[in-house]
Amino acid sequence: CTNIPKHRFVESRTGGSTAEPMYYFWDKQGQDWNRATVYRSAEWAGTALGERTIVLSGSRFDNSQAQKLKSKITSFMQRYRSLSVSSLTHETLEEYYKFIQTFHPTSLWGYVSGMSTLADFILKNHPNTDLSFIKAIMTSSEILPKEHREKINRAFGGEKIFDQYGSREIYIAAECNKHNGYHIHSEVVFVEVVDSNGNWCKPGETGRVLLTDLSNHAFPFLRYENGDLASLENDEQCSCGMWLPRIKNIQGRVADVLVLKDRIIIAPTIVTILSDMRGIKAYQLRQDKIDEIELILVPDDNYSSDYEKYIRGAIEEMLGGQATLKITHVDEIKIPESGKRQYIVSSISREHF
Repeated sequence: CTNIPKHRFVESRTGGSTAEPMYYFWDKQGQDWNRATVYRSAEWAGTALGERTIVLSGSRFDNSQAQKLKSKITSFMQRYRSLSVSSLTHETLEEYYKFIQTFHPTSLWGYVSGMSTLADFILKNHPNTDLSFIKAIMTSSEILPKEHREKINRAFGGEKIFDQYGSREIYIAAECNKHNGYHIHSEVVFVEVVDSNGNWCKPGETGRVLLTDLSNHAFPFLRYENGDLASLENDEQCSCGMWLPRIKNIQGRVADVLVLKDRIIIAPTIVTILSDMRGIKAYQLRQDKIDEIELILVPDDNYSSDYEKYIRGAIEEMLGGQATLKITHVDEIKIPESGKRQYIVSSISREHF
């Protein structure tokens, strides 16, 4: 906008999960509103501003910003500590585990994949550790599969996960202590769920998410399509007592689904199949043609021909003869700059959905 003072403009960018980061501007006053909704979400989880918090994020952009003097001072005053999850080794995870033990945070914030990796490490190397000082685990930036929620809760002891929904551009919604959908921060964002023709979906119907940021006057996002698929909850009061509208569920990103001639396959479905049995360290599905799917696997010591036969049969049944499946074994699947590993990477999703 040309009618906003230049000192209110703060340049930022998207995480770059598509390998093409988009640059935009924050409004300083809008940032305050956005930050307030984050603090409110923390209060829903039983924590408060000023309590010790560890943030597990992964972007090199985030890390470079965190090294700026102003960011260091802000983090110190808020008692935040940032740990990168863009590259996690056994040594790094051990270092993070020890830091958590000494820093004694009341909450952890971070990417689902990073939190899940840390949970795996704790369960394997430090089982039965007393982490009762942690009151809440705030996950964000990725879909949270049921089995990941259960594993993270198991590692940290108790029902501690409070999933958040948002992006670098707009913080949208969060779970309350009833874990019955995501309360939308309606004071600062207007959420629409629409079908392929742009018509509003009824509660419970899955559609594309459109966002209008009500606080960013410097660089307004108007009916911004963030690439997510979701459905809204009925317009009724939550059992927690709040009347804020809720997102019922988030089913995945449009760019992170497999689109076939007659069906869409979302990431949680794939996650369920690939977590039924032990055998892989990491995986990723790639789709560059509507009738061809490649499953890239990083096998572990439990991998066997029976495992591959099982996952091939299960996925091919889901594909319903609409696409061929190729399975490729690799030693590593690199994490992109954003620090978030995508389960599904499809270059044709938007064209055909």
